[in-house]
Amino acid sequence: MYTDSYRRERRRKGLGWLLVSAAVAMAAFHVLTHLEAWRFLPSPQWQDLLVGYPTAGVIALAGFTLITMRARPRA
Repeated sequence: MYTDSYRRERRRKGLGWLLVSAAVAMAAFHVLTHLEAWRFLPSPQWQDLLVGYPTAGVIALAGFTLITMRARPRA
Protein backbone atom coordinates (compact mmCIF):
# COMPACT_ATOMS: atom_id res chain seq x y z
CA MET A 1 0.00 0.00 0.00
CA TYR A 2 2.75 2.47 0.96
CA THR A 3 5.97 2.86 -0.97
CA ASP A 4 9.33 2.02 0.57
CA SER A 5 10.49 5.62 0.34
CA TYR A 6 7.39 6.80 2.22
CA ARG A 7 8.01 4.24 4.96
CA ARG A 8 11.65 5.32 5.27
CA GLU A 9 10.60 8.95 5.51
CA ARG A 10 8.03 8.16 8.21
CA ARG A 11 10.61 6.16 10.18
CA ARG A 12 13.09 9.02 9.98
CA LYS A 13 10.47 11.53 11.12
CA GLY A 14 9.38 9.21 13.92
CA LEU A 15 12.94 8.95 15.13
CA GLY A 16 13.25 12.72 14.97
CA TRP A 17 10.18 13.10 17.17
CA LEU A 18 11.63 10.55 19.56
CA LEU A 19 14.74 12.71 19.80
CA VAL A 20 12.68 15.82 20.46
CA SER A 21 10.58 14.04 23.10
CA ALA A 22 13.66 12.74 24.89
CA ALA A 23 15.23 16.20 24.88
CA VAL A 24 12.09 17.79 26.33
CA ALA A 25 11.83 15.12 29.03
CA MET A 26 15.48 15.55 29.95
CA ALA A 27 15.15 19.33 30.12
CA ALA A 28 12.04 19.14 32.31
CA PHE A 29 13.70 16.63 34.62
CA HIS A 30 16.78 18.80 35.02
CA VAL A 31 14.71 21.93 35.71
CA LEU A 32 12.75 20.12 38.44
CA THR A 33 15.92 18.60 39.87
CA HIS A 34 17.80 21.87 40.01
CA LEU A 35 14.82 23.60 41.61
CA GLU A 36 14.80 20.74 44.14
CA ALA A 37 11.12 20.22 43.49
CA TRP A 38 11.64 16.58 42.64
CA ARG A 39 14.28 14.30 44.08
CA PHE A 40 14.22 10.52 44.01
CA LEU A 41 17.89 9.73 44.75
CA PRO A 42 19.87 10.87 47.81
CA SER A 43 22.03 13.41 46.00
CA PRO A 44 21.92 15.45 42.79
CA GLN A 45 25.26 13.97 41.75
CA TRP A 46 23.80 10.46 41.73
CA GLN A 47 20.79 11.71 39.81
CA ASP A 48 22.99 13.22 37.12
CA LEU A 49 25.18 10.11 37.00
CA LEU A 50 22.36 7.55 36.87
CA VAL A 51 19.71 9.49 34.95
CA GLY A 52 21.14 12.56 33.24
CA TYR A 53 24.09 11.00 31.46
CA PRO A 54 22.27 7.88 30.17
CA THR A 55 19.48 10.12 28.86
CA ALA A 56 22.03 12.30 27.12
CA GLY A 57 23.52 9.14 25.61
CA VAL A 58 20.14 8.10 24.24
CA ILE A 59 19.63 11.56 22.74
CA ALA A 60 23.09 11.47 21.18
CA LEU A 61 22.49 7.99 19.76
CA ALA A 62 19.17 9.06 18.24
CA GLY A 63 20.77 12.20 16.84
CA PHE A 64 23.64 10.30 15.26
CA THR A 65 21.18 7.82 13.80
CA LEU A 66 19.27 10.67 12.15
CA ILE A 67 22.47 12.27 10.91
CA THR A 68 23.82 9.10 9.30
CA MET A 69 20.58 8.14 7.56
CA ARG A 70 20.46 9.12 3.92
CA ALA A 71 17.37 9.86 1.92
CA ARG A 72 17.33 7.61 -1.11
CA PRO A 73 16.12 9.01 -4.42
CA ARG A 74 12.86 7.74 -5.80
CA ALA A 75 13.08 5.06 -8.42
